[in-house]
Amino acid sequence: MNNCKYKEAKFSDPTLNVTTGPCKTVPIIKVPPHDHVNVTGSSMALLCEVFAYPMALVEWRKDGRDVILPGDDPHISVQSRGGPQKYELSSWLQIEEATQMDSGTYRCVARNELGNASASAILGVLPPDEMSTYVDNMKEMMGLGLSKDYDEDYY
Repeated sequence: MNNCKYKEAKFSDPTLNVTTGPCKTVPIIKVPPHDHVNVTGSSMALLCEVFAYPMALVEWRKDGRDVILPGDDPHISVQSRGGPQKYELSSWLQIEEATQMDSGTYRCVARNELGNASASAILGVLPPDEMSTYVDNMKEMMGLGLSKDYDEDYY
């Protein structure tokens, strides 16, 4: 049931082999990227955290195309590092000074020798006037609009 029990069994039966590391597995996306909406000219980042043993390679793609990002686009970068847990990989896709052309569906694809997994997020980039309308609509939908009683003492 656990590594200690396995070692105990190995001591009782020398024909058992003890290996290190977790069981081999296809990549599992622990934290998928989330949808974002922001204004033109802003910087945005999408995060994807993956568990896999053996470790996975993570790639980013846009709108179902086979082109691996960042490609030759200087305002898009991809960074990856280990963690936060052992056998996990964190990968970020960052867009600097986003334009409406950056809007689309971004997909994090994780693969190792056993298989692959992917997760997508929608990125919306709006001009300032549309962004303010979007924010006002979201506040209204979420009930965050300021009421007429805002200045009253609630204590």
